[in-house]
Amino acid sequence: MVKADDIILFVQVVDEGSFSRVADKLNLTNSVVSKRIGRLEASLNVQLLYRTTRKLNLTDAGRTLYGKARLAKLAIQDANDAITGYADEMRGTIKVTMPAVTANLVLNQASAEFCKEYPNVNLELYINNRFVDLIEEGYDLAIRTAFLDDSSLIARRLIDSQWVVCASPKYLRAHGEPKHPDKLQEHHCLIYKFESAGNQHWPFKIDEIERNIPIYGRFQTNNLTAIKQAAIADLGIAFLPKALVYDELKQSRLVTILEGFEGKRMGMYAIYPKSRQPDQKLKHLVDHYREALQTKQAYYY
Repeated sequence: MVKADDIILFVQVVDEGSFSRVADKLNLTNSVVSKRIGRLEASLNVQLLYRTTRKLNLTDAGRTLYGKARLAKLAIQDANDAITGYADEMRGTIKVTMPAVTANLVLNQASAEFCKEYPNVNLELYINNRFVDLIEEGYDLAIRTAFLDDSSLIARRLIDSQWVVCASPKYLRAHGEPKHPDKLQEHHCLIYKFESAGNQHWPFKIDEIERNIPIYGRFQTNNLTAIKQAAIADLGIAFLPKALVYDELKQSRLVTILEGFEGKRMGMYAIYPKSRQPDQKLKHLVDHYREALQTKQAYYY
C-alpha cells in the first residue's frame, strides 16, 4: 500500500536534490530516507529516481509522480498555513523563473533588493528563455511576456511590453527605409526563433486590420540580444521589445521604422499554479516586481 507520507518525502527529496539534506531537515538518517523511497517504488512497482554518487535524476515515472505529488504537498502546506498563520510570515523559499531581457533590465536588481528587505526568505532565481512547466518542474512563480492560454495557471499582469521595428541608420541609408510593412519582403530581416520555431511572420495593424506579414532573412537565433547586436552591426531589420533597445534608440544607434503599424504589445505576467494559493511572501514578491517594472514604464511602452 502506498503511504502518503512517503510521497511527500519523495517530493522533498526531489526539491532538495539530496537524500542527506532531507534527512538533516527531518532529523532522520540517510538510510531511513532511502528505505522509504525504496518502499514507495516497490509499492508503485516503478523506479522513480536514478541514483548516482553526485546527484539524483528523475525517471519518466518519477517526473509524472512529482508533478502531481507536488500539488498535493502544496495543498497540505496551504491548509497548514491557514491554521498556523505561517502564510502571514515572511519566511520560506520561492523558486522563480524569468526571461533574460526582463531580468537584466529590472528584475535582477529587484530580486536582490527583495532578499535584503526580507532576510528570512530564500529566493531561487532561474534566468532563461525556456518555456518551463511550472508544476512539473517545481516552480512557485514565473515571469512571462506572452499570451496566457493555460487554464491551470493564475496570472497577474505586471506591465505591457511594446515591440518596435528598428534598424541601424547605416543599414537604412544603404537599403532604404520601408514605408509600409509589405515592403519588408524586400529587406533582410533578423528572425527570432523561439522553442525551435522561427517567427517567419511579423504582426502589424494595417487600416485597423491585424495582418501577419511574411519576412525573410538569413540570420536566425533564439536570443533577442543577438538580434539586437546584429541590427547594430547593420545586418538587417529587427522586431524587438522596446525595453531591450531603449538605450540604443536614445543614442541613435538604432532607429524605429514603420511607426503607427506596430501590432505587437504583449502583457508581462506573474504566473503561479492555480492550486497554489499565494502566501504572504509570494504576494509581496509579485508586488515588488510590479513596482520595479512600473518605474521603467518608458522602457516598455
